[in-house]
Amino acid sequence: MPRTTFAARGRAEARGDAELLRAVRAGHSPSFDVIRRRHHEAVFAYALTCAWSAQVAADLAAAAFAQLRDRVASPVPLDQGRHSGCVRLQLLESVRLGAVTRALRSPQSFHREFTDWIRGGSMWPMLEDGQLALAFEQLPAMAQCLLWHALVEGDDERDIAAVTGLSGEDLTLALQQADRALRRSRTDLYCERLENADCLDILAGAPDFPAAPLDAVVVEHLRACPRCLALHDDLVGLEARAARHLPLRLLGWWPIQEYRRTRDGFRSPAFDSFEGTRGTAAPAARPAAPSGARHRKTRTPGQVTALRNRKGKAALAVAAVLLAAVPAVHRVTTEGPGSPAADRPAAEPLVLSSGGVPADSFAHARGTVRPRSGDPRARPLAEGSELLYSQVDFGTRASARLQVLVSDVTERARRLELRIGDGADGRSWATVELPPGTGEKWVGVRVEPLSGRHDVRVIGRCAGQDPCVNLHAFRVRTG
Repeated sequence: MPRTTFAARGRAEARGDAELLRAVRAGHSPSFDVIRRRHHEAVFAYALTCAWSAQVAADLAAAAFAQLRDRVASPVPLDQGRHSGCVRLQLLESVRLGAVTRALRSPQSFHREFTDWIRGGSMWPMLEDGQLALAFEQLPAMAQCLLWHALVEGDDERDIAAVTGLSGEDLTLALQQADRALRRSRTDLYCERLENADCLDILAGAPDFPAAPLDAVVVEHLRACPRCLALHDDLVGLEARAARHLPLRLLGWWPIQEYRRTRDGFRSPAFDSFEGTRGTAAPAARPAAPSGARHRKTRTPGQVTALRNRKGKAALAVAAVLLAAVPAVHRVTTEGPGSPAADRPAAEPLVLSSGGVPADSFAHARGTVRPRSGDPRARPLAEGSELLYSQVDFGTRASARLQVLVSDVTERARRLELRIGDGADGRSWATVELPPGTGEKWVGVRVEPLSGRHDVRVIGRCAGQDPCVNLHAFRVRTG
């Protein structure tokens, strides 16, 4: 283990998840509000990998928290049960179970990939490493929590400090101990299947195998024993394997890119990376923050970029503590849905009249990123990129002409498709052909007159996977 140590600092949240749940069981209800705020956006992001509908995803997330609350209220010890050491993992599993049940009744609200997975039997990838999952599940609760957030979620030390209640040198030591415990558990499972006494003697004499310096006897044995050499190579790259295989074995449904893109558009569990985005559906007023919780801060795009750079460096520090074996994850700032309805002030409705709907006011996105320069509210679109705008207000007068404000339209751009409604319930409403050009321009097309409020999906169509057009806004006009 390298001697990387986190500097001592104030904790992002003085109480970790386990302590908060104990406080809830003791009758302190506001502690559960901290748990909810800490994990809701990641849970909502995972639900959105299952469901097209932002409302369905919100329902799945709410049900997962309700199940957690019921579990805490039950007489079952908090340190018993599946994934008892990791609140995030418990919540994600509840979402997956709820999504499968609901998709069997109403598949039209869910992504086709998810329903195809269910129709295929909700199969776990059998080629993935089941022994690794077993080694993980045999670890103490805190070790499971640390490794899930450090390896699978890719959180930085401030986020991990929030969920564990550890910080500074305590967190460094705990991460190192969790890493060694996973290797030891993996080795013990290997030894249970061994019949060769020489192999058992070698591995028993090297408790930190393979991290400790290997003496000549061990090296000679590895040269002569392909099985122990394979174990050595497996343990050297264990963090990378754990990051890839653990979620597949523990959850089954794990579209990692979509999950991370959506989740990374939110703040962190440390309450320090919030960027104001529009809520998804009829949000209620935000409840008062419990004592000790930080209030969110709306940041400028420049501040958000600088903050994410700092978070990226901090995540590398976690990777250094864990032998730097996990490949660096480039966090594309692809935004997802807004914060949960119960945790965000009511947003103004999206109105298609006057200036129109800005491109960045969506509720959910797939396959689009922030522009690297120019208008920060624009969104580059590639083939299949989608932006979902929730309950857009078309007004009371039927409007018959749609206009989209676009720029940087390349020769590969084909058209923009706009659909009314969400998921399989949606229907085609407009197709806008895109003339090539670099400057900003409004492009119009006559459409079916609409009034009232509707979900609107904008889909990019390009020849190739690279962005072919920037969308800035869209609006409707009468006549």
